[in-house]
Amino acid sequence: MVAARTAPNRSVRFGGERGVLDRRGLRDAAVLASVLDDTGKLTVGPEVSAVQTASAIRPSFVVDSALTSLDVGGWQGLGPEAVPQVDLGAWFTDPDWTGHGGESVTAFVARIRGATAAIDAEVLVVAGPVAQALLCGAPDNFFSTEVRPASVHIAAL
Repeated sequence: MVAARTAPNRSVRFGGERGVLDRRGLRDAAVLASVLDDTGKLTVGPEVSAVQTASAIRPSFVVDSALTSLDVGGWQGLGPEAVPQVDLGAWFTDPDWTGHGGESVTAFVARIRGATAAIDAEVLVVAGPVAQALLCGAPDNFFSTEVRPASVHIAAL
């Protein structure tokens, strides 16, 4: 399950998933609660948006810092228009690129897959990039894997 929307998500900012839910995000999180039964262990990424989404679903869950979203280094909080186009191009085409000073997509996907292999949970609530890492198949497919805030996906962990 992908965490609901934040204001920085809406305005397309790197790291926007780390903010608080906006009004629509709060409403969408409440809808998620109506489609998920309250059985099974719920594990949540540490971002505020993931914790707020999980709180709307049920009162009891485990926060796992190993499910932290992609580290975008110096791009944190920036919009794509503030990043040199050559750097954006490199990031989107080379999953090993780390020119922003953060984590490569390859390292991120490996980290998230390793973390989920060690988790005993039936339901995860995670930031969008974490869901992409779980669903992409391979790092080369990360950016073509689309997830939306407050969406539900099924994956074998």
